[in-house]
Amino acid sequence: MRVFILAPANVATGGPELLHQFARCLTKRGIETYMVYPDADGINCPVPEVYWKYDNRYVSQYIDSGDSVLVLPETQIHHIDLCQKGTAMVWWLSVNNYFRSYKSLVTESSPDVFRLKLRKNVVHFAQSHYAKMFVTQHFGITPPSPLKDFINDDIMEFAAFHQKTYERKKLCLYNPSKGYHHLEPVIRACRNDIRWEPLSGYQPLEMAGLMCQARLYVDFGDHPGKDRIPREAAVCGCCILTNRRGSAAYQEDVGIPETYKIEDTGQIDAVLEKIYDLVDHYGERIHEYSAYRNAVRAEKMEFLADMDSAIAVLRERATEHEHVEIPKDDRENHDRMLSLLESSAGQVEHLFSQARNACLKGRADVTDRLLAADYAMQVVRESLYAELAVLADLE
Repeated sequence: MRVFILAPANVATGGPELLHQFARCLTKRGIETYMVYPDADGINCPVPEVYWKYDNRYVSQYIDSGDSVLVLPETQIHHIDLCQKGTAMVWWLSVNNYFRSYKSLVTESSPDVFRLKLRKNVVHFAQSHYAKMFVTQHFGITPPSPLKDFINDDIMEFAAFHQKTYERKKLCLYNPSKGYHHLEPVIRACRNDIRWEPLSGYQPLEMAGLMCQARLYVDFGDHPGKDRIPREAAVCGCCILTNRRGSAAYQEDVGIPETYKIEDTGQIDAVLEKIYDLVDHYGERIHEYSAYRNAVRAEKMEFLADMDSAIAVLRERATEHEHVEIPKDDRENHDRMLSLLESSAGQVEHLFSQARNACLKGRADVTDRLLAADYAMQVVRESLYAELAVLADLE
């Protein structure tokens, strides 16, 4: 089985990070896995720098064959026709982003514009209970298997070490890109002794540092999937206040006490009453989030179990390559070329790894060397994949 995971080039948000984490986990299990960035034309290195640590291989295109798996998040489903011989794995990381990505095509009454129900080679997985319910109800598909996610290990380790070393301030955090128009009148009407800080422009560990000092994180956004920031805030010791939109409507996704989910965020006085109670009585209220924090801490183990189940499903669906008879006269040349390419690929990969590690240690002088090695490695990979494409066409 060979897995190709499609992701947007140079985009570092929750969804793309999960795709890169998935690729890393598959590779560690010995499964040949590649990232594919379909919009990477003209970009020297399409992998966001923050994801270099996952050390994933990537190629420029998906090679369709009987034992290939094409992983498509819901924002990349328009590439599904690439997969004819292999298995297409549609991973619903979000519901709302599906509608946003295809707003000129998709409506709630007619969501299946890509004819997913009619495709025999498609399997579905859901990152959230919200997505599971959406796919089941609107596509008439057997409930998709769970394949959730987990908080970045760096955040978890930082939170475990630092959340009790900082002084908790009367500080409330929010994401300005999600639901700010609902929150703005609340902030304007709030007491002056409470400070509000937007989570914008911070590196991940800087944001975790703020969360270890804050008493409350408020999220009145759409909750398109099982969002990471509320979970990160929770493990860093924040109380959480949300609305009931999207995944926040489900305890399976946002498992905070129901009393801290606001039905009508337009009732400013009622919202402020909740905020004042959580901020002023933080020492008492934070214990009410213990079950949610423990659930977040257990997510990585759940993800690994989900992934093992997903691998079993994909292996069952993926067929083995049929044996392709290469004429005897061509076989020796073919084998020699593959051996040479594989040897060259190993040498360039080693060069790339050295250069990347040097960059990660702050040696900016090797950036050009890094990109040159990466480009050379891509040339070798493309040559290998030209051979694979020929074999796939012969099936």
